[in-house]
This record gives sequence, C-alpha cells and structure tokens, in this order.
Amino acid sequence: MDRMDTLFTGSACRQRPPGRPAGSPWSRLRTGLLVTTLCSLGFFIPWSTQAGPYMDSAHGSATDGVYRATIGDPPPAGAGYSRGNCAHCHEQHASIEGAEPFPANGPAAFEIFTPNFNTAAQTTPYSEADNFCFSCHNSTASVQQVLNRDYSETFGCDSAGSGPTSIMDAMNQISYHNLYDIWSFSRSQFSWFRDDSNPCGACHNPHLARRNLANTRDPAFSAISKPTDHFSLWGPTQTMGSAYNTSYEPPFCNDTATNREPDGSADAISGRANTPDYVGFCTDCHNTSTTISSTLLGTVIQIDWSSSGDKHGTAGDSPGDTIKGPYNATGTYVLSCADCHEPHGAPNIRLLRRRVNSSTLSDASDQPANITNPDSVQWGYLCRKCHMDDYDAVQAGLNNSSYSTGEKNKWEYVHHLASDRPYVQKQCGWCHPGGGSNPPPINCNQCHLHGKTF
Repeated sequence: MDRMDTLFTGSACRQRPPGRPAGSPWSRLRTGLLVTTLCSLGFFIPWSTQAGPYMDSAHGSATDGVYRATIGDPPPAGAGYSRGNCAHCHEQHASIEGAEPFPANGPAAFEIFTPNFNTAAQTTPYSEADNFCFSCHNSTASVQQVLNRDYSETFGCDSAGSGPTSIMDAMNQISYHNLYDIWSFSRSQFSWFRDDSNPCGACHNPHLARRNLANTRDPAFSAISKPTDHFSLWGPTQTMGSAYNTSYEPPFCNDTATNREPDGSADAISGRANTPDYVGFCTDCHNTSTTISSTLLGTVIQIDWSSSGDKHGTAGDSPGDTIKGPYNATGTYVLSCADCHEPHGAPNIRLLRRRVNSSTLSDASDQPANITNPDSVQWGYLCRKCHMDDYDAVQAGLNNSSYSTGEKNKWEYVHHLASDRPYVQKQCGWCHPGGGSNPPPINCNQCHLHGKTF
C-alpha cells in the first residue's frame, strides 16, 4: 500500500509510515496501540477481515478520512501519522513525545480524545463539547471541519448551500433526532450499546460508515447500520427496489420533474436501485412493538408500514384523480421514510424535509415556508407537494364547482367534490368549527398522520 506498509500478524496489523524501519521501537509501539484500541472496542475477530472495511470507510479513507493536525502534521508541529490512522480519534497514551495532543482532555471511553457524549445535554442547542462527533461534524469544528449537507440537498436536488452544512447545524434546527433520547433508548435495547456509548452510533458504525456525499447514487456508499445489526452496513444490497419493486416510486428530484431521487437518478428504476431501504432501517426502532419516549414529544407514535397500517405504507390505495406525479399512475405505492423526513434535523416540525418531490415547501403565496405550528393549516405546505389542493384541481380542469374557492392550500375539492371524495358537503359541524356555508378549514393532522389508516 502506498500510504503505509502493512504486515498482517493474525489478529493485528503493524503499520508504519514510509521510511520507518521495520521492527523499530516506533513500529512495536504502533502495533501495541492498534491492538489495544481494537480490543477496547470489542473487535476480537481477525484484523485481516476488518482492515478492508475500515479503510474503505469515510473515517479510514487515505484521501478523505479523519485528520487531527496535531496527529497528522509533519514533525515538529505534529506526529506525522497518516490520514485515517486510528490515532486521530483514539489515544492509548497520555502524551506523544511528552505532550498531550490537542484537544487536551482527560481520559474518555474507547480511548477517544474527548468525552463521548454529555448526558446533561437533553435538548438543543448542542455545542461541540456535547458530542465527540461534533469535534469534526460541525461547521466551526476545532479539530476537523467536515461538510455534511442535509437530505434535501444531498439527495433531493436542492441548490448548493441552501441548507445546513454540518450535522451539528442540522440538529440545531426546530426539530431534531434528540441525542439524549437515542442514548437513553439504546442502552436498554441493544446489547452492544454501553452507558458510555455515543448516541450517533445507534445509526452509524464509525468504522464502517462510508462517504456518500461524493457517491449519492450508489447505495454501496451507505453511511448507516441497523441498530440491531451494528456491525454491518445497511443499504448496499437492501434497497427500496429490492424491498418493494415497482410499488416504490422515487420522488421527482429537480425542478422540472424529469428525474428522480436520489440526486437526479435517470429514471424510476435507477432511483429504486439507488435508494437504501429506509423503511427497513427506520422501523428497526419505529415499529408497532417498541415504545419510544421523547423528552419533548412524550410517547412517540408507533409506525405501522404493513398492509394493515398507514396509507403511505404498503396499505396504499388507488391514487384517484387528485394525486400529483409520479404517484398519479394506476397502482398502489409505498413511500420511503426519507421521502418526507430528514434523518438529523429540519427547519420544520417532525423532521419534515424542506424540499419534497422536486420543490421547496411553500405557503399559499408560493413563498418558501416552514411548518412551525403543529396546530395550523401549515401542514398543507407539505401535503400539496404530492396532493392537489383546490388551486391545483382548477388548473387540472377538475374543480368546476361554484362551492370551491380554487385557492392554494385549501382542500375542499379533494374532501367533498372529487370522484373519490370521502365526505359529502353536509353536516359540516361534525368536523369543522363554526358554521355557515363556508366553515373554516381544519388542520391536516386532525385526520392524517402516522398511526391512521386514512
């Protein structure tokens, strides 16, 4: 290998930068560091089976992997270790040549250079000190600044720089995957997860996760691992196509609605093949048998994506005449969780993406808008990305009733006038507040949400 000489010795690997003689004290020290680090992490399988996956990972990459200047810079400023070397994250010894490398912190679990997770950080805002991963996955990180876009931009064709640029920034939005809740839940659910584990590890194995930012249409570069299968990547072979075939219709991606997610895949077939099975991944925790408690939301609604569950799952119905493409063809469809939700954080409530099915969430004036109030008509900003409101019905030549206003983010046609309408225009008071011939609208979430079959 060009980055370092490698000698396999059963369950360990001796590594030295070019120019260092084999068998030198430095070589023996590095072997000890590697063996001890692997053992501390519970890796007792032969190193020959681990070297490939780690060095293929985002953190182990020789070109894009982990890099701490005090470890990697040439002497005397640094220790001269190669990019991706374990020592950028793990410290077996208290010092290197008599000095504590930056950042100078006390001992931490897994021999990492700073505490793993601050369990006192039960809500946002998060700071770098709250999570070891934020030492790098943070736009102002002190160790290594790593660029991470949100799902809407990375896979949803939104313009460059339109969203957060790091994981910490993404989580410091209006809704987020609460790290304390993940940590608390995982301790009792997964045998490999310890009290001193990092909550990010519930979904990501740092020694396997790959760099998907540069490979957005290749699920082999998955960054996720199922919590119940932490030591394998999820997605390289488990795709929405393999799980649901043509029942999964990838959303449109760019503004002209000609290609598909992820990231402008050429057509529906390639979109299915390029999208990891996020349903199988997310329902590892969010399912009908597991109770999840949230610091801010209480008990999280259980998700049933089966044929007897949610309409957006495999219990899908005929599309009717009020569904927008690509879901308007005859057939029943299942959605991927990531079609509507961000994994880390979002400017909308409930982790809702800011861009869905080729366009940004927008209000009745077609201005970009966020859903910040769960008890309001703002829900329609999301629904109108795939469902026709009164305005869309008029434009499609469907809504000719004098009863309908034809306004954006109004939903009279689909509920009361369409050929497959669920309600007749009588007894309005059963659902609507007030009265009269034009009662005020009700919020989408009063009827349509996870846990409902309509």
